[in-house]
Amino acid sequence: MQFEDIVNIPPYSLDRNDKGKLLTDRLCSLTDLHMKECQEYASILEACGYDRRIISSYKQLPFLPVRLFKDLKLKSVPDSEVIKTMTSSGTSGQSVSRIYLNKLTATNQQKAMVKIVSDFTGSSRMPMVIIDCPSVIKDRNMFSARGAGILGFSIFGSKKFYALNDEMKLDVEGMQNFLKQHRDENILLFGFTFMIWQYFYRELKRLKEEGISFDLSRGVLIHGGGWKKLQSEAVGREEFHKLLKASCGISRIHDYYGMVEQTGCIYMECECGHLHASIFSDVIARRAVDFSECEIGEPGILQVVSTIPESYPGHSLLTEDEGVILGEDDCPCGRKGKYFKIIGRLKKAEIRGCSDTFAADRDSQVVNKQYDEKGDIDSFIRDDVVKELNKISFLIGSEDNIVKLSALSPKPAFEERVIAFLETLSAKLMKDAEARQYPDIVTLGFWLRRASLDKMRKRFITDSDGNYVGRGVAFHIAPSNVPVNFAYSLFTGLLCGNANIVRVPSKDFVQVRVIIRLLSECLEEYQEIKPYITLVRYNREKEINDFLSAHCDLRIIWGGDQTIEEIRRSPLRARATEITFADRYSLAVIDADSYMHETENDLERYSRRIASDFYNDTYLSDQNACTSPRLVVWHGKRKEEAKRLFWNRLHDVVEK
Repeated sequence: MQFEDIVNIPPYSLDRNDKGKLLTDRLCSLTDLHMKECQEYASILEACGYDRRIISSYKQLPFLPVRLFKDLKLKSVPDSEVIKTMTSSGTSGQSVSRIYLNKLTATNQQKAMVKIVSDFTGSSRMPMVIIDCPSVIKDRNMFSARGAGILGFSIFGSKKFYALNDEMKLDVEGMQNFLKQHRDENILLFGFTFMIWQYFYRELKRLKEEGISFDLSRGVLIHGGGWKKLQSEAVGREEFHKLLKASCGISRIHDYYGMVEQTGCIYMECECGHLHASIFSDVIARRAVDFSECEIGEPGILQVVSTIPESYPGHSLLTEDEGVILGEDDCPCGRKGKYFKIIGRLKKAEIRGCSDTFAADRDSQVVNKQYDEKGDIDSFIRDDVVKELNKISFLIGSEDNIVKLSALSPKPAFEERVIAFLETLSAKLMKDAEARQYPDIVTLGFWLRRASLDKMRKRFITDSDGNYVGRGVAFHIAPSNVPVNFAYSLFTGLLCGNANIVRVPSKDFVQVRVIIRLLSECLEEYQEIKPYITLVRYNREKEINDFLSAHCDLRIIWGGDQTIEEIRRSPLRARATEITFADRYSLAVIDADSYMHETENDLERYSRRIASDFYNDTYLSDQNACTSPRLVVWHGKRKEEAKRLFWNRLHDVVEK
């Protein structure tokens, strides 16, 4: 069967049996073609023991791991016929797939995409907003996956406007003029998921708060390229749709799944939120243990097949993604064929989505794992990691928090939502009956008042035009002798924009339990803060310190020289940094003459206040460290007289 026989069939019109016959005929023909024209492919099939005579279904055909396109030059046409080389997404240091296209394959890719997308947007071309910058389209002979996606979807645009400039800033004036020019028309918008969120939605939200808004209620948004960075910000599909509609009125939004190795055969998301396979392709979920086909609803490694590739053997590929086939021929949207969902990237698979890759490059940090949206982490991480996690007691948060920490985006410093969260906690700490029994908890609550936080913000953020963000993940080792210190360290890290893992004191202080109780209550009101706070207890095991240190961008150690030396045996990542509070001692200097002068003016009030303040500094935490002086130095002529009065007054306070 030739591709021209397929392209005239409506893309979602064939049921399981008819589509199966079509795919088997076409994919067997493509297998024969590539065996003949690509020596590397022929050698692979020979090694697999491929026998065309026993193939009764396309599901029995051998598949190539997509990674092979990084390592081998797989093409079935001579170099003279190659008109375009496409490359997959890849951050610096990663190799990329190279896909060689001749004119026929490139044309058929375009034909298939037109058929698929038109089923969702209509057949008419529309004015198009590309949510990217124009410089991404450079070498027309060698496309990146990002550039190929833009150029592929550009065929649906009658007039095109790039919404971002080369500095990834929204062209507000240009956008206003474009929408004004096409005010009575439907608008097509295209972009990659994270970039839409980071550079389009957030700017629309900010502008709307300033009274500048865009009406995109007649728009249709198509986006793809990965959800990793949005999941790290606790943004799922429903939230993504809701917030975009609130910011600009757009309600027709379609995600898609695809890859450069099978350009043209994209899997569009329907109105019910399901990804659909057209007649040009199919998707099969396979069990990792033996690559047998999974049942409907059973997660597996995704295999994708395509009727298009004639210039390279990319018609049957095993991806590095896990997914679930949800059904076939019975989606409520009315489209026939399989519909499915993506769970995430397999263990140790490289980050590959255009959107995720761009975000990783921007952050100079490659995140190599995606995790199940239900939190089933054991399937995605190594056994030794699970072993270490099982040794940790989670007071707030869970194993899933730690596994997903490296994918969280740092927050802006002193973010308003964080301040509102801490203000709510402050009120609870100062009003709760049990908390009010402990002066150190009340002091913490006072420190977290909005007025106090605003003063801190003014003190530390002096440049009104600057952009201050957290480093990433902060791992705090709190001291064991001060009940509330862990909270000060945690909330400082949160205010600075970091996600935080805090090892709380092993001693069972009542204050720790009270703070955790009230903190947990607050987190239920502020769900978006939850991923940024994880409180743990564990025995002083190097393996756990190793594990948590390997996840952090910043390590804060409260403790003596010996504690710091012990924890420093656990290495940090190359770009991580460290703050330590090592052994230190303080002293108090008292001017005896001034002390006696003030005391004589108001003997009882002044001398008792000084004694009380000294008691709070020295005895409340009893650190013999930074806030608790080990030595009192007397200065002046009336030293003996002042010492006698001071120590007597302090004795009264201590005894009481």
